Amino acid sequence: MSDKELDRLLFDRIWALGVKVVQDNHISALADATVSIPSLEEYQNSRGERMTDLIKVIKLGISQLR
Repeated sequence: MSDKELDRLLFDRIWALGVKVVQDNHISALADATVSIPSLEEYQNSRGERMTDLIKVIKLGISQLR
């Protein structure tokens, strides 16, 4: 697998874990951000409030990996 493919797999795993935390804990402020699955490129190119929400979901996902 290439590094890009591995990055995408890791991103997808972290995103899924973050979405699970949002859903399990009923975090309504992030519900809109978890409606769709962004591509790694969409995540990297996001700006403003959307980027802030995506980062929060990613942080929740990372916390579940620990």
